[in-house]
Amino acid sequence: MIEKIINYLETIFFLENWQDNNLKEIYLDKTSHYTRELPNFQLDKVLVSLDYEKNIKNFLKKYKFSYNKSLYKKISLYFKEFGQEFTKDLNKENVIVCGVPLHFTNYIKRWYNQTYLLAKDFAKEFSFEFEVLLYKSKYTKSQSRLPKKERLKNLENAFKIKKKYKNKLGWKTIILIDDIISTGTTANEITKVLKENWAKEVIWLFLATGS
Repeated sequence: MIEKIINYLETIFFLENWQDNNLKEIYLDKTSHYTRELPNFQLDKVLVSLDYEKNIKNFLKKYKFSYNKSLYKKISLYFKEFGQEFTKDLNKENVIVCGVPLHFTNYIKRWYNQTYLLAKDFAKEFSFEFEVLLYKSKYTKSQSRLPKKERLKNLENAFKIKKKYKNKLGWKTIILIDDIISTGTTANEITKVLKENWAKEVIWLFLATGS
């Protein structure tokens, strides 16, 4: 309880100053970069809003581990700004927005999924459907602590489609919201599962890139 209170107070102080920081907005389509980087590339589009610099690193740490889920409102603004451009030609009836599932043990530690909050807000902004399409069936090591060669193996068969969506994503464009992309292995593994269940197109929207 004491840790939560301390983290919450730190968060309030941090937020008061965060808006004054100059975050590096890049708003890039990095699809071609990850096409070269990833074997068996599955994603249709990779879009990134910010550079992964010190201020955003500190903010995301607060957001994911400070027990204050309301912080999503601050970073949702960047997703929405980018979304104004790439969503205008999409058929709203054929779009589903979702986030990246956490394993149950990680969810217990946080009591919320930070990507679902962002995905719900994004879907509401553009009148898209939000759904939890996937679940994470296997506990995995943190990707950031693994060498590049081990990341694909670490996530192999870690994500599953929920039964009610199995083979029912035909002609659907799936927009996935996540915070950071580094090697892209998590996004690639999830996209593979969605396309195995007939998703037409999978677009990933990331807050920042670490590469």
